[in-house]
Amino acid sequence: MTGEITLFVDPTAGRGRGAHAAQPAASALRAAGFQVRTVLGADARDAPRRARRAVEDGTGALVAVGGDAMVNLALQTAAGTTTPLGVIAAGTGNDFARALGLPLRDPARAGHVAARALNSARPRDIDLGRVGGRWFATVLACGFDSKVNDRGNRMRLPGGRFKVVGACSRATLIKVFPRVHRGTHLSHPDVTTHRVASITLAAPGISGYADGERLGPLPVAAECVRAAVRVLAPLPAPRRQAAAPGLQ
Repeated sequence: MTGEITLFVDPTAGRGRGAHAAQPAASALRAAGFQVRTVLGADARDAPRRARRAVEDGTGALVAVGGDAMVNLALQTAAGTTTPLGVIAAGTGNDFARALGLPLRDPARAGHVAARALNSARPRDIDLGRVGGRWFATVLACGFDSKVNDRGNRMRLPGGRFKVVGACSRATLIKVFPRVHRGTHLSHPDVTTHRVASITLAAPGISGYADGERLGPLPVAAECVRAAVRVLAPLPAPRRQAAAPGLQ
């Protein structure tokens, strides 16, 4: 592995937190002995090309600095290669980083975690979803949640996650919202889950969103690809019984 690391930065993430997060993350990586180069993601066309060029040139890792949208963009380059993907979470939701147990909005500590993973002899490979040629890591929205995405994309205010929230008191929001992150909403009698390796979803008048990025109108066919990307994250705690791979 080369000693050069590429930071793939979205300076607009988290209302400007992405730009501020790059420096402490880079400092942590340099302190661990790595050379760091930066690719800015402000230009939606040029930045992915530059990230792909870095991977093709043999960069030691591609580290996304920003939110879930930036992670999804980096996945399109790193997935299916041997180049590991790191995340410096500096966005609004940071679902991917949270799922991997990475530091949130602490770029220096996230940089140290990435450096330790790079120096570790125990890589972590994770499964990804794929729709056609597009990769996704956290969620494929194709129902009420995609309607919320459509509505949120048209709204200027409020910002961030509060676009998916209806009229309620602050106390109610604080009480209910954490259940989604913990997964305890799955115990509700009206919620069902199915584990599959591939699925086709169809519904009239509904658009599909992968990791919050619009795919287009349904139907869409999605599949789970095992060990599709190597990530710079701690290894998960061992489970008593391994679950079969699939989309849920």
